[in-house]
Amino acid sequence: MPDRELKERAVSELIGAILLVGLVITAMAIVAVLLLSNPPPEEVPQLNILASRNETSKQFFLYHTGGDELKEDQTLIRINDYQETVNHTAIYLKSEDGTIEGSAWSLTKTPWTLGKTLIIPSAETPQSVSIVYRGASSENLILSTSFVPGGGATASMTTGTTGTVTATITTTATTTVPTTTVTTPSTTSPTPTPTPTCGTISGYKWNDLNGDGTRNAGEPGLSGWTIRVAECLSGNCNTLGTPLSTTTNASGYYIFTGLTYQPARWYRVQEILQAGWTATSPSGGYIDIILEPPGSGGQQVKCYESNMNFGNMQVQPPVANFQAIPTSGAAPLQVQFTDISTGNPTQWQWDINNDGIVDYTVQNPLHAYTSVGTYTVKLSVTGPGGSNTLIRTNYISVSAPQSINVYLNANKGAAIQSGGYIQFRVTGLYSYIRHGSSYYSLNSGDIVKMEITNDGTGSIYATSNTINEFRFDNVKLSINGNDKGIKDISSGDLWISNYDSYLSTLTLVVPAQNAWTQLMVNGIWIINGNDGKEIRVMNLQPGSFGIMNLNTRTDVFYNGGASGYQLI
Repeated sequence: MPDRELKERAVSELIGAILLVGLVITAMAIVAVLLLSNPPPEEVPQLNILASRNETSKQFFLYHTGGDELKEDQTLIRINDYQETVNHTAIYLKSEDGTIEGSAWSLTKTPWTLGKTLIIPSAETPQSVSIVYRGASSENLILSTSFVPGGGATASMTTGTTGTVTATITTTATTTVPTTTVTTPSTTSPTPTPTPTCGTISGYKWNDLNGDGTRNAGEPGLSGWTIRVAECLSGNCNTLGTPLSTTTNASGYYIFTGLTYQPARWYRVQEILQAGWTATSPSGGYIDIILEPPGSGGQQVKCYESNMNFGNMQVQPPVANFQAIPTSGAAPLQVQFTDISTGNPTQWQWDINNDGIVDYTVQNPLHAYTSVGTYTVKLSVTGPGGSNTLIRTNYISVSAPQSINVYLNANKGAAIQSGGYIQFRVTGLYSYIRHGSSYYSLNSGDIVKMEITNDGTGSIYATSNTINEFRFDNVKLSINGNDKGIKDISSGDLWISNYDSYLSTLTLVVPAQNAWTQLMVNGIWIINGNDGKEIRVMNLQPGSFGIMNLNTRTDVFYNGGASGYQLI
Protein backbone atom coordinates (compact mmCIF):
# COMPACT_ATOMS: atom_id res chain seq x y z
CA MET A 1 0.00 0.00 0.00
CA PRO A 2 1.42 3.40 -0.87
CA ASP A 3 2.55 5.57 2.01
CA ARG A 4 -0.06 8.18 1.18
CA GLU A 5 -2.96 5.73 1.66
CA LEU A 6 -1.46 4.47 4.94
CA LYS A 7 -1.30 7.97 6.29
CA GLU A 8 -4.90 8.75 5.28
CA ARG A 9 -6.18 5.54 6.96
CA ALA A 10 -4.32 6.34 10.18
CA VAL A 11 -5.81 9.81 10.30
CA SER A 12 -9.34 8.44 9.73
CA GLU A 13 -8.98 5.86 12.50
CA LEU A 14 -7.78 8.56 14.91
CA ILE A 15 -10.69 10.86 14.09
CA GLY A 16 -13.16 7.99 14.59
CA ALA A 17 -11.70 7.17 17.98
CA ILE A 18 -11.94 10.80 19.05
CA LEU A 19 -15.60 11.00 17.94
CA LEU A 20 -16.45 7.77 19.80
CA VAL A 21 -14.92 9.08 23.03
CA GLY A 22 -16.81 12.33 22.61
CA LEU A 23 -20.12 10.53 22.22
CA VAL A 24 -19.49 8.47 25.35
CA ILE A 25 -18.64 11.57 27.36
CA THR A 26 -21.73 13.36 26.07
CA ALA A 27 -24.00 10.44 26.97
CA MET A 28 -22.53 10.23 30.44
CA ALA A 29 -23.07 13.98 30.93
CA ILE A 30 -26.73 13.70 29.91
CA VAL A 31 -27.31 10.80 32.33
CA ALA A 32 -25.57 12.69 35.14
CA VAL A 33 -27.71 15.78 34.56
CA LEU A 34 -30.87 13.69 34.65
CA LEU A 35 -29.84 11.87 37.78
CA LEU A 36 -28.64 14.94 39.68
CA SER A 37 -31.51 17.25 38.73
CA ASN A 38 -34.40 14.91 39.70
CA PRO A 39 -34.76 12.93 42.98
CA PRO A 40 -36.32 9.46 42.98
CA PRO A 41 -40.14 9.63 42.82
CA GLU A 42 -41.92 9.70 46.21
CA GLU A 43 -43.97 6.74 47.39
CA VAL A 44 -47.38 8.34 48.01
CA PRO A 45 -49.56 6.55 50.62
CA GLN A 46 -52.93 5.11 49.72
CA LEU A 47 -56.05 5.83 51.79
CA ASN A 48 -59.70 4.85 52.07
CA ILE A 49 -62.12 6.78 54.32
CA LEU A 50 -65.74 7.15 55.30
CA ALA A 51 -67.04 10.69 55.87
CA SER A 52 -70.05 11.71 57.95
CA ARG A 53 -71.65 14.88 59.27
CA ASN A 54 -73.31 15.80 62.61
CA GLU A 55 -75.51 18.87 62.19
CA THR A 56 -76.15 19.26 65.91
CA SER A 57 -72.51 19.59 66.94
CA LYS A 58 -71.49 21.28 63.66
CA GLN A 59 -68.74 18.74 62.97
CA PHE A 60 -67.80 16.27 60.30
CA PHE A 61 -65.77 13.10 60.71
CA LEU A 62 -63.18 11.31 58.57
CA TYR A 63 -62.90 7.62 59.45
CA HIS A 64 -59.76 5.75 58.28
CA THR A 65 -60.98 2.47 56.76
CA GLY A 66 -57.86 1.18 55.02
CA GLY A 67 -54.48 1.90 53.49
CA ASP A 68 -51.37 3.55 54.85
CA GLU A 69 -51.09 5.69 57.96
CA LEU A 70 -50.84 9.47 57.57
CA LYS A 71 -48.72 11.63 59.85
CA GLU A 72 -50.00 14.96 61.08
CA ASP A 73 -47.22 17.01 59.46
CA GLN A 74 -47.78 15.22 56.11
CA THR A 75 -51.55 15.73 55.90
CA LEU A 76 -53.45 18.67 54.44
CA ILE A 77 -57.26 18.82 54.53
CA ARG A 78 -59.27 21.18 52.36
CA ILE A 79 -63.03 21.79 52.52
CA ASN A 80 -65.08 22.67 49.41
CA ASP A 81 -61.92 23.12 47.33
CA TYR A 82 -60.85 26.14 49.40
CA GLN A 83 -57.21 27.02 49.02
CA GLU A 84 -56.81 27.37 52.77
CA THR A 85 -56.39 24.12 54.65
CA VAL A 86 -58.05 23.21 57.96
CA ASN A 87 -55.89 24.31 60.90
CA HIS A 88 -54.78 21.22 62.83
CA THR A 89 -55.27 23.06 66.14
CA ALA A 90 -59.02 22.63 65.54
CA ILE A 91 -58.84 18.90 64.74
CA TYR A 92 -59.09 16.18 67.39
CA LEU A 93 -58.37 12.48 66.92
CA LYS A 94 -60.63 9.72 68.24
CA SER A 95 -59.26 6.25 68.85
CA GLU A 96 -60.87 2.91 68.02
CA ASP A 97 -62.27 2.60 71.56
CA GLY A 98 -64.17 5.89 71.24
CA THR A 99 -61.90 8.03 73.43
CA ILE A 100 -61.02 11.48 72.14
CA GLU A 101 -57.53 12.82 72.74
CA GLY A 102 -57.36 15.70 75.20
CA SER A 103 -55.25 17.93 72.96
CA ALA A 104 -55.52 18.99 69.34
CA TRP A 105 -53.92 16.94 66.57
CA SER A 106 -51.29 19.65 66.11
CA LEU A 107 -50.00 18.85 69.62
CA THR A 108 -50.47 15.08 69.92
CA LYS A 109 -49.29 14.32 66.36
CA THR A 110 -50.74 10.82 66.69
CA PRO A 111 -50.58 9.04 63.30
CA TRP A 112 -53.94 8.70 61.53
CA THR A 113 -54.19 4.95 61.15
CA LEU A 114 -56.81 2.33 60.42
CA GLY A 115 -59.83 2.66 62.76
CA LYS A 116 -59.04 6.21 63.94
CA THR A 117 -61.28 9.21 63.25
CA LEU A 118 -60.49 12.88 62.66
CA ILE A 119 -63.08 15.20 64.25
CA ILE A 120 -63.22 18.49 62.34
CA PRO A 121 -65.38 21.55 63.26
CA SER A 122 -67.35 23.14 60.44
CA ALA A 123 -70.05 25.79 60.77
CA GLU A 124 -71.34 24.97 57.29
CA THR A 125 -72.18 21.63 55.70
CA PRO A 126 -69.22 20.74 53.47
CA GLN A 127 -69.82 19.78 49.86
CA SER A 128 -66.45 18.07 49.45
CA VAL A 129 -63.33 17.22 51.43
CA SER A 130 -59.88 16.69 49.90
CA ILE A 131 -56.96 14.87 51.50
CA VAL A 132 -53.52 15.99 50.28
CA TYR A 133 -50.26 14.21 51.08
CA ARG A 134 -47.42 16.67 51.63
CA GLY A 135 -44.16 14.93 50.88
CA ALA A 136 -40.58 16.10 50.99
CA SER A 137 -40.66 17.70 47.55
CA SER A 138 -44.26 17.91 46.42
CA GLU A 139 -47.92 17.68 47.33
CA ASN A 140 -50.18 14.90 45.99
CA LEU A 141 -53.94 14.66 46.08
CA ILE A 142 -54.65 11.18 47.39
CA LEU A 143 -58.42 11.30 47.94
CA SER A 144 -61.43 13.57 47.45
CA THR A 145 -64.82 12.82 49.03
CA SER A 146 -68.07 14.56 48.10
CA PHE A 147 -71.19 14.79 50.27
CA VAL A 148 -74.04 14.02 47.89
CA PRO A 149 -77.60 14.37 49.30
CA GLY A 150 -79.84 11.43 48.54
CA GLY A 151 -77.36 9.32 46.61
CA GLY A 152 -74.23 7.24 46.79
CA ALA A 153 -73.12 4.94 49.52
CA THR A 154 -74.16 5.64 53.10
CA ALA A 155 -71.38 6.03 55.64
CA SER A 156 -72.17 5.78 59.34
CA MET A 157 -70.22 5.80 62.56
CA THR A 158 -70.76 6.32 66.27
CA THR A 159 -69.20 9.27 68.05
CA GLY A 160 -68.42 9.50 71.74
CA THR A 161 -70.98 12.20 72.46
CA THR A 162 -73.69 12.47 69.85
CA GLY A 163 -74.62 8.89 68.97
CA THR A 164 -74.78 7.50 65.46
CA VAL A 165 -74.69 9.99 62.62
CA THR A 166 -74.94 9.30 58.91
CA ALA A 167 -74.25 11.00 55.62
CA THR A 168 -74.09 9.95 51.98
CA ILE A 169 -70.85 10.11 50.08
CA THR A 170 -69.32 9.30 46.75
CA THR A 171 -65.64 8.99 46.04
CA THR A 172 -64.63 11.20 43.13
CA ALA A 173 -60.86 10.78 43.27
CA THR A 174 -58.65 8.03 44.56
CA THR A 175 -54.98 7.53 45.16
CA THR A 176 -52.79 9.40 42.71
CA VAL A 177 -49.41 7.78 42.14
CA PRO A 178 -46.72 9.83 40.39
CA THR A 179 -45.49 8.45 37.05
CA THR A 180 -41.89 7.80 36.20
CA THR A 181 -41.81 10.84 33.98
CA VAL A 182 -39.14 13.19 35.27
CA THR A 183 -40.61 16.49 36.46
CA THR A 184 -39.10 19.63 37.82
CA PRO A 185 -39.11 19.67 41.65
CA SER A 186 -41.59 22.18 43.08
CA THR A 187 -41.12 24.20 46.24
CA THR A 188 -44.15 24.46 48.55
CA SER A 189 -44.68 27.08 51.23
CA PRO A 190 -46.41 26.34 54.57
CA THR A 191 -50.17 26.78 54.28
CA PRO A 192 -51.21 29.86 56.28
CA THR A 193 -53.81 29.57 59.05
CA PRO A 194 -57.09 30.77 57.56
CA THR A 195 -58.37 34.10 58.82
CA PRO A 196 -61.74 33.76 60.58
CA THR A 197 -64.75 35.37 58.97
CA CYS A 198 -65.72 38.87 60.07
CA GLY A 199 -68.61 38.94 62.54
CA THR A 200 -67.65 35.66 64.23
CA ILE A 201 -66.76 34.89 67.83
CA SER A 202 -65.37 31.46 68.61
CA GLY A 203 -63.25 29.59 71.11
CA TYR A 204 -62.87 26.50 73.24
CA LYS A 205 -64.04 25.34 76.65
CA TRP A 206 -61.68 22.98 78.43
CA ASN A 207 -61.33 21.02 81.65
CA ASP A 208 -58.70 22.90 83.67
CA LEU A 209 -57.53 19.84 85.58
CA ASN A 210 -54.91 21.66 87.68
CA GLY A 211 -56.89 24.89 88.05
CA ASP A 212 -54.08 27.16 86.84
CA GLY A 213 -56.21 28.99 84.26
CA THR A 214 -54.01 27.81 81.36
CA ARG A 215 -54.83 24.98 78.98
CA ASN A 216 -52.04 22.45 79.33
CA ALA A 217 -51.31 19.28 77.40
CA GLY A 218 -53.77 16.54 78.30
CA GLU A 219 -56.57 18.89 79.43
CA PRO A 220 -59.59 17.88 77.29
CA GLY A 221 -62.36 19.99 75.86
CA LEU A 222 -65.77 20.04 77.51
CA SER A 223 -68.74 19.22 75.31
CA GLY A 224 -72.36 20.16 75.81
CA TRP A 225 -71.70 23.43 77.68
CA THR A 226 -73.86 26.44 76.91
CA ILE A 227 -72.12 29.62 75.74
CA ARG A 228 -74.00 32.88 75.27
CA VAL A 229 -73.17 36.11 73.49
CA ALA A 230 -75.11 39.35 73.90
CA GLU A 231 -74.58 42.82 72.52
CA CYS A 232 -73.63 45.40 75.14
CA LEU A 233 -76.09 48.28 75.07
CA SER A 234 -74.74 51.80 75.73
CA GLY A 235 -71.22 50.41 75.31
CA ASN A 236 -70.61 49.50 78.95
CA CYS A 237 -72.03 45.95 79.15
CA ASN A 238 -74.06 46.85 82.24
CA THR A 239 -77.12 46.41 80.05
CA LEU A 240 -77.23 43.53 77.58
CA GLY A 241 -79.37 42.80 74.57
CA THR A 242 -81.12 39.52 73.84
CA PRO A 243 -78.47 36.77 74.06
CA LEU A 244 -77.68 34.12 71.47
CA SER A 245 -76.83 30.63 72.71
CA THR A 246 -74.84 27.70 71.41
CA THR A 247 -73.28 24.56 72.86
CA THR A 248 -69.73 23.27 72.65
CA ASN A 249 -69.00 20.29 70.44
CA ALA A 250 -67.10 17.11 71.29
CA SER A 251 -63.78 18.96 71.34
CA GLY A 252 -65.15 21.90 73.36
CA TYR A 253 -65.34 24.21 70.31
CA TYR A 254 -68.10 26.78 69.76
CA ILE A 255 -68.74 29.58 67.26
CA PHE A 256 -71.17 32.47 66.73
CA THR A 257 -71.56 33.89 63.23
CA GLY A 258 -73.28 36.85 61.59
CA LEU A 259 -72.55 39.33 64.39
CA THR A 260 -72.58 43.05 63.61
CA TYR A 261 -69.13 44.63 63.50
CA GLN A 262 -69.69 47.77 61.47
CA PRO A 263 -70.21 50.09 63.10
CA ALA A 264 -68.12 48.74 65.99
CA ARG A 265 -70.05 46.83 68.67
CA TRP A 266 -69.22 45.58 72.16
CA TYR A 267 -70.23 42.02 73.07
CA ARG A 268 -70.23 39.97 76.26
CA VAL A 269 -69.38 36.29 75.85
CA GLN A 270 -70.46 34.26 78.87
CA GLU A 271 -70.44 30.61 79.88
CA ILE A 272 -73.33 29.05 81.77
CA LEU A 273 -71.67 27.39 84.74
CA GLN A 274 -72.75 23.82 85.40
CA ALA A 275 -73.26 22.40 88.90
CA GLY A 276 -70.12 20.98 90.44
CA TRP A 277 -67.75 23.24 88.46
CA THR A 278 -65.98 26.53 89.10
CA ALA A 279 -64.62 28.99 86.56
CA THR A 280 -60.82 29.35 86.39
CA SER A 281 -60.29 31.36 83.22
CA PRO A 282 -61.75 33.90 83.27
CA SER A 283 -62.69 33.63 86.94
CA GLY A 284 -65.83 35.68 86.38
CA GLY A 285 -67.06 33.39 83.61
CA TYR A 286 -67.43 36.10 80.97
CA ILE A 287 -65.35 38.22 78.58
CA ASP A 288 -66.21 41.63 77.08
CA ILE A 289 -64.81 42.31 73.60
CA ILE A 290 -65.29 44.72 70.71
CA LEU A 291 -65.75 43.85 67.04
CA GLU A 292 -65.02 46.64 64.60
CA PRO A 293 -64.19 47.10 60.93
CA PRO A 294 -60.57 46.27 60.08
CA GLY A 295 -58.33 49.31 60.04
CA SER A 296 -60.72 51.45 62.09
CA GLY A 297 -58.06 52.15 64.71
CA GLY A 298 -60.14 50.97 67.66
CA GLN A 299 -58.99 49.19 70.81
CA GLN A 300 -58.82 45.76 69.21
CA VAL A 301 -59.05 46.48 65.48
CA LYS A 302 -60.51 43.09 64.61
CA CYS A 303 -63.81 42.19 63.01
CA TYR A 304 -63.72 38.72 64.58
CA GLU A 305 -62.46 37.00 67.74
CA SER A 306 -61.27 33.39 67.67
CA ASN A 307 -59.71 33.04 71.11
CA MET A 308 -62.63 33.39 73.54
CA ASN A 309 -61.65 30.39 75.66
CA PHE A 310 -63.12 29.31 78.99
CA GLY A 311 -61.49 27.04 81.57
CA ASN A 312 -63.37 25.21 84.31
CA MET A 313 -62.30 22.95 87.14
CA GLN A 314 -64.55 20.31 88.66
CA VAL A 315 -65.15 20.86 92.37
CA GLN A 316 -65.43 17.87 94.67
CA PRO A 317 -68.55 17.78 96.88
CA PRO A 318 -68.15 18.47 100.60
CA VAL A 319 -67.94 15.64 103.10
CA ALA A 320 -70.34 16.02 106.04
CA ASN A 321 -68.98 15.58 109.57
CA PHE A 322 -69.85 16.94 113.00
CA GLN A 323 -69.35 16.48 116.71
CA ALA A 324 -71.51 17.16 119.77
CA ILE A 325 -70.69 18.07 123.39
CA PRO A 326 -72.02 16.43 125.53
CA THR A 327 -73.48 13.31 123.94
CA SER A 328 -75.17 12.03 127.10
CA GLY A 329 -76.71 13.36 130.30
CA ALA A 330 -79.91 13.93 132.20
CA ALA A 331 -82.84 15.82 130.74
CA PRO A 332 -82.97 18.63 129.94
CA LEU A 333 -79.67 18.03 128.11
CA GLN A 334 -78.26 21.03 126.30
CA VAL A 335 -76.01 19.93 123.40
CA GLN A 336 -73.67 22.08 121.32
CA PHE A 337 -73.30 20.76 117.76
CA THR A 338 -70.18 21.75 115.81
CA ASP A 339 -69.82 21.32 112.06
CA ILE A 340 -66.41 19.88 111.05
CA SER A 341 -67.29 19.08 107.42
CA THR A 342 -64.62 19.38 104.73
CA GLY A 343 -64.95 20.80 101.23
CA ASN A 344 -66.14 24.30 102.22
CA PRO A 345 -69.89 23.76 102.55
CA THR A 346 -72.09 26.83 102.37
CA GLN A 347 -75.42 25.39 103.55
CA TRP A 348 -76.31 23.17 106.51
CA GLN A 349 -79.45 21.22 107.41
CA TRP A 350 -79.62 19.65 110.88
CA ASP A 351 -82.21 17.04 111.82
CA ILE A 352 -81.44 16.55 115.51
CA ASN A 353 -83.71 13.52 115.93
CA ASN A 354 -83.73 12.18 112.32
CA ASP A 355 -87.50 12.52 111.96
CA GLY A 356 -87.29 14.03 108.48
CA ILE A 357 -87.84 17.60 109.68
CA VAL A 358 -85.02 20.15 109.39
CA ASP A 359 -84.56 21.71 112.83
CA TYR A 360 -81.66 24.12 112.19
CA THR A 361 -79.95 25.69 109.16
CA VAL A 362 -77.12 27.45 111.02
CA GLN A 363 -73.63 25.96 110.98
CA ASN A 364 -73.28 25.24 114.72
CA PRO A 365 -76.66 24.94 116.51
CA LEU A 366 -77.30 24.64 120.25
CA HIS A 367 -80.17 22.31 121.12
CA ALA A 368 -81.84 21.22 124.38
CA TYR A 369 -83.18 17.64 124.53
CA THR A 370 -86.06 17.67 127.01
CA SER A 371 -87.32 14.10 126.76
CA VAL A 372 -85.65 10.90 127.86
CA GLY A 373 -84.45 8.76 124.95
CA THR A 374 -81.71 7.96 122.44
CA TYR A 375 -81.48 10.24 119.39
CA THR A 376 -80.05 9.78 115.90
CA VAL A 377 -78.66 12.98 114.36
CA LYS A 378 -78.51 13.80 110.63
CA LEU A 379 -76.47 16.57 108.99
CA SER A 380 -76.68 17.44 105.27
CA VAL A 381 -74.20 19.93 103.81
CA THR A 382 -74.11 21.59 100.39
CA GLY A 383 -71.27 23.36 98.59
CA PRO A 384 -70.17 24.31 95.06
CA GLY A 385 -69.39 20.68 94.28
CA GLY A 386 -72.66 19.15 95.45
CA SER A 387 -74.14 17.75 98.67
CA ASN A 388 -73.33 15.10 101.26
CA THR A 389 -75.08 13.66 104.32
CA LEU A 390 -73.88 12.07 107.54
CA ILE A 391 -76.15 10.19 109.97
CA ARG A 392 -74.89 9.28 113.44
CA THR A 393 -77.15 6.55 114.80
CA ASN A 394 -78.05 6.60 118.51
CA TYR A 395 -75.63 9.49 118.98
CA ILE A 396 -77.32 11.42 121.82
CA SER A 397 -78.47 9.64 124.98
CA VAL A 398 -80.80 11.52 127.40
CA SER A 399 -81.54 9.99 130.79
CA ALA A 400 -84.16 10.86 133.39
CA PRO A 401 -83.27 13.93 135.45
CA GLN A 402 -81.95 13.49 138.96
CA SER A 403 -83.82 15.23 141.78
CA ILE A 404 -82.48 16.56 145.07
CA ASN A 405 -84.07 18.64 147.80
CA VAL A 406 -82.37 21.98 148.43
CA TYR A 407 -82.76 24.45 151.26
CA LEU A 408 -80.85 27.72 150.76
CA ASN A 409 -80.96 30.84 152.93
CA ALA A 410 -78.25 33.53 152.75
CA ASN A 411 -77.66 37.19 153.54
CA LYS A 412 -76.56 38.02 149.99
CA GLY A 413 -78.15 38.66 146.63
CA ALA A 414 -78.85 36.08 143.96
CA ALA A 415 -80.42 35.91 140.49
CA ILE A 416 -81.78 33.50 137.90
CA GLN A 417 -79.29 33.08 135.02
CA SER A 418 -80.40 34.63 131.72
CA GLY A 419 -81.80 32.11 129.22
CA GLY A 420 -83.28 29.80 131.83
CA TYR A 421 -86.95 28.87 131.43
CA ILE A 422 -89.77 26.70 132.67
CA GLN A 423 -92.17 24.92 130.33
CA PHE A 424 -95.34 22.98 131.11
CA ARG A 425 -98.67 21.82 129.70
CA VAL A 426 -101.86 23.28 131.15
CA THR A 427 -104.31 20.62 132.35
CA GLY A 428 -106.61 22.64 134.66
CA LEU A 429 -109.49 25.06 134.07
CA TYR A 430 -109.50 28.82 134.67
CA SER A 431 -105.76 29.16 134.12
CA TYR A 432 -104.42 32.49 132.80
CA ILE A 433 -101.35 34.73 132.36
CA ARG A 434 -101.21 38.52 132.26
CA HIS A 435 -98.10 39.44 130.27
CA GLY A 436 -97.55 43.17 130.50
CA SER A 437 -100.85 44.63 129.34
CA SER A 438 -101.84 41.44 127.47
CA TYR A 439 -104.13 38.89 129.08
CA TYR A 440 -104.23 35.24 127.93
CA SER A 441 -106.90 32.78 129.03
CA LEU A 442 -105.34 29.33 128.81
CA ASN A 443 -107.03 26.16 127.67
CA SER A 444 -106.29 22.63 128.68
CA GLY A 445 -103.50 21.30 126.48
CA ASP A 446 -101.78 24.65 125.91
CA ILE A 447 -97.98 24.52 126.07
CA VAL A 448 -96.55 27.50 127.97
CA LYS A 449 -92.91 28.57 128.07
CA MET A 450 -91.59 31.47 130.22
CA GLU A 451 -87.94 32.47 129.76
CA ILE A 452 -85.77 34.85 131.81
CA THR A 453 -84.03 37.19 129.32
CA ASN A 454 -81.58 38.86 131.70
CA ASP A 455 -80.01 38.10 135.07
CA GLY A 456 -82.51 39.49 137.55
CA THR A 457 -84.34 39.07 140.79
CA GLY A 458 -87.85 37.80 141.27
CA SER A 459 -89.94 35.12 142.91
CA ILE A 460 -91.58 31.77 142.14
CA TYR A 461 -94.11 29.75 144.04
CA ALA A 462 -95.39 26.42 142.75
CA THR A 463 -96.52 23.06 143.95
CA SER A 464 -96.48 19.76 142.11
CA ASN A 465 -99.99 20.65 140.80
CA THR A 466 -100.28 24.44 140.64
CA ILE A 467 -98.18 27.46 139.74
CA ASN A 468 -99.13 30.51 141.77
CA GLU A 469 -96.41 33.03 140.94
CA PHE A 470 -93.67 33.69 138.40
CA ARG A 471 -92.72 37.30 139.11
CA PHE A 472 -89.87 38.63 136.95
CA ASP A 473 -89.19 41.53 134.62
CA ASN A 474 -88.52 41.01 130.90
CA VAL A 475 -90.04 37.54 130.55
CA LYS A 476 -90.20 36.05 127.05
CA LEU A 477 -93.54 34.27 126.74
CA SER A 478 -94.62 31.71 124.13
CA ILE A 479 -97.90 29.79 124.00
CA ASN A 480 -98.02 26.71 121.77
CA GLY A 481 -94.85 27.87 120.10
CA ASN A 482 -96.21 31.35 119.28
CA ASP A 483 -93.90 34.12 120.48
CA LYS A 484 -95.75 36.73 122.54
CA GLY A 485 -92.78 39.04 123.04
CA ILE A 486 -90.84 40.15 126.14
CA LYS A 487 -92.78 41.87 128.95
CA ASP A 488 -93.00 41.93 132.74
CA ILE A 489 -95.05 39.47 134.82
CA SER A 490 -96.05 40.91 138.18
CA SER A 491 -97.43 39.41 141.37
CA GLY A 492 -100.92 38.03 140.84
CA ASP A 493 -100.53 37.95 137.03
CA LEU A 494 -100.43 34.15 136.78
CA TRP A 495 -102.55 31.23 137.88
CA ILE A 496 -102.16 27.66 136.65
CA SER A 497 -104.76 25.45 138.29
CA ASN A 498 -103.11 22.23 137.16
CA TYR A 499 -100.23 21.19 134.89
CA ASP A 500 -97.93 18.36 133.81
CA SER A 501 -94.89 17.79 131.52
CA TYR A 502 -92.89 20.24 133.61
CA LEU A 503 -89.42 21.16 132.31
CA SER A 504 -86.95 23.58 133.86
CA THR A 505 -83.57 24.99 132.86
CA LEU A 506 -83.64 27.66 135.61
CA THR A 507 -80.26 28.06 137.31
CA LEU A 508 -80.00 30.03 140.53
CA VAL A 509 -76.65 31.78 140.94
CA VAL A 510 -75.47 33.08 144.35
CA PRO A 511 -72.27 35.09 143.71
CA ALA A 512 -69.06 34.61 145.67
CA GLN A 513 -69.46 36.88 148.73
CA ASN A 514 -68.49 36.20 152.32
CA ALA A 515 -71.75 36.28 154.32
CA TRP A 516 -73.91 34.16 156.55
CA THR A 517 -75.13 31.20 154.49
CA GLN A 518 -77.15 28.06 155.02
CA LEU A 519 -77.19 25.31 152.38
CA MET A 520 -78.81 21.94 153.06
CA VAL A 521 -79.03 19.18 150.42
CA ASN A 522 -81.22 16.13 151.06
CA GLY A 523 -81.31 16.93 154.77
CA ILE A 524 -77.49 17.33 155.12
CA TRP A 525 -75.87 20.67 155.95
CA ILE A 526 -73.37 21.63 153.31
CA ILE A 527 -72.81 25.19 154.59
CA ASN A 528 -74.01 26.60 157.90
CA GLY A 529 -72.27 29.87 158.75
CA ASN A 530 -70.16 32.51 157.04
CA ASP A 531 -68.99 31.39 153.60
CA GLY A 532 -67.68 33.09 150.45
CA LYS A 533 -68.14 30.42 147.77
CA GLU A 534 -70.28 30.88 144.65
CA ILE A 535 -73.32 28.60 144.77
CA ARG A 536 -75.21 27.29 141.72
CA VAL A 537 -78.49 25.34 141.93
CA MET A 538 -79.55 23.82 138.58
CA ASN A 539 -82.97 23.10 137.05
CA LEU A 540 -85.27 24.43 139.78
CA GLN A 541 -88.43 22.33 140.30
CA PRO A 542 -90.81 21.26 143.07
CA GLY A 543 -89.05 19.00 145.56
CA SER A 544 -90.10 15.61 146.80
CA PHE A 545 -92.27 17.34 149.36
CA GLY A 546 -94.21 19.10 146.55
CA ILE A 547 -93.06 22.72 147.01
CA MET A 548 -90.86 25.17 145.03
CA ASN A 549 -90.48 28.52 146.78
CA LEU A 550 -87.95 31.10 145.52
CA ASN A 551 -87.45 34.73 146.54
CA THR A 552 -84.45 36.77 145.40
CA ARG A 553 -85.93 40.26 145.67
CA THR A 554 -83.87 41.06 148.81
CA ASP A 555 -81.68 38.28 150.19
CA VAL A 556 -81.88 34.81 148.69
CA PHE A 557 -84.24 32.10 149.88
CA TYR A 558 -84.99 28.83 148.14
CA ASN A 559 -86.79 25.74 149.27
CA GLY A 560 -87.51 23.19 146.55
CA GLY A 561 -86.06 20.60 144.25
CA ALA A 562 -83.16 20.68 141.74
CA SER A 563 -81.18 18.38 139.49
CA GLY A 564 -77.89 19.32 141.19
CA TYR A 565 -75.74 22.03 142.73
CA GLN A 566 -72.18 23.37 142.53
CA LEU A 567 -69.83 25.18 144.89
CA ILE A 568 -67.21 27.23 143.07
